[in-house]
Amino acid sequence: MRPSNFILAFTLSVFLFTNINVQAQTVASVETTRSTMIEYIMKDRPVLVNLLTTAGLIPALSGDSPYTLFAPPEADLKALQNEPADKIRTIMAGHLVKGNYTEKDLKDGAKLEALNGETITICRKKSTLVNGVSISKPDIALKNGTVHIISSTISY
Repeated sequence: MRPSNFILAFTLSVFLFTNINVQAQTVASVETTRSTMIEYIMKDRPVLVNLLTTAGLIPALSGDSPYTLFAPPEADLKALQNEPADKIRTIMAGHLVKGNYTEKDLKDGAKLEALNGETITICRKKSTLVNGVSISKPDIALKNGTVHIISSTISY
């Protein structure tokens, strides 16, 4: 194969791969924005769904009103499963804010009121921190808000 044919074949392969990858991401994004927050987390977050159910927060996350959920890892949430319902409600409501906040909206020094009445403080230096907890996967856009996966539970 001549060098010019090789370059053409290589360029075409890269273009096709990139195009397929972008189309797949677009389809996934469209499917996500059609889901409510609760539909999204029911797919692969059973402990989170269980705790939100115990906390009585499922109706809020199933409706049309926008919320932002800072979702801790399942492993951290497992430790809460045997706690009393009122403590679970306080903790889970502390990870939920009325309104739709993308990571871009979370400005350094901003203070958000969680549903449990506590204040969440945002710190933006090298990464975005929520009460000192880093956002590991931001901006999961959904029909009724945004989910940010965080590295651990939020403490007050």
